Parts: sequence; structure tokens; C-alpha cells
Amino acid sequence: MGTGERQAAVDLLSQALGEGYIDLVEFERRVVVVQSATYVGDLVGPTSDLPHQFQWHPQPPQQQVVAPVAPAPPPQQVADVASRSTLSLVLGAVSLPLGICFGIGVVPGVAALLLSRAGLKARPTNASAVTGLILGIFGTVGSGVMLVAFIAAITDANQ
Repeated sequence: MGTGERQAAVDLLSQALGEGYIDLVEFERRVVVVQSATYVGDLVGPTSDLPHQFQWHPQPPQQQVVAPVAPAPPPQQVADVASRSTLSLVLGAVSLPLGICFGIGVVPGVAALLLSRAGLKARPTNASAVTGLILGIFGTVGSGVMLVAFIAAITDANQ
């Protein structure tokens, strides 16, 4: 028997006191009996002479249904995802101007794309990862366009 059962019996006695079925002296005497109860059956006696709504009836133990909760990722993993998302954002931003410079923005652009995946897997609404992904796409595509333009210009000059 635990504190919950004792507290339920005291609550019933409090209600009976409030309704005037017992006086304060009787309430205190019964509370002492309830608080010193060892077995569930010991709680029936102090409320047995009261009206039905104030009588304590033992309840069978209820099984609590606990919904499975996904374990929280370890703090190190959360920090890794945050740092990868931030790095993705930085590399995506760097890939844009480097894309204009002979198309070398493809390297940080692809790196931004790869790093943003970790942030998006952990939290699809991760703003840094989404921004890094978008900038990485633009940097990679811009670099590809610039590379094609440079190659076309070189081949035209050689002809």
C-alpha cells in the first residue's frame, strides 16, 4: 500500500468533514488511523460508518500504459548535426562567389549538399541545413554553368 491510497482515504474524510458528517476531532482521529495504516484493508474502517460517497473502496491496481518514446539523441550527436548544418550554410554561401571564379565553387557546393543531409535527417525544418542545401544547389549549378562557359570560350578561341 502506498501514499496514494492513504491520500485518497484522507480526501474522503476531508469531504465528510466539509459536509458536516464528522467533526474536527473525529476527523483528526481518523486521519491518524489512515496515516498509520499498513494494509489496504486498514483504510476501510475509518470511512465505513460514513455515507456511501465518503467510503473508501480499494481499487485493483491499474496498469499504466506507457507510450513508447523515441530516445533522445545524445548531446554530442545534436551538436554534430548543428555544426554540420552551420558548415553546410557557410560552404553553400562560399560556393556562390567561387562559382564565378573559374567554376571552383562546385567543391564547396557539393560539400554543402552532403552536409545539409545530416541536418535535414535530424530535423526537416532545420533552417541552416535548408539554406545550406539551397545555396549549395545554386553554387553547384552556377559552377557548372561557368565551367561550361569557360570550356566553350576556350574551344572557340582555339579554333
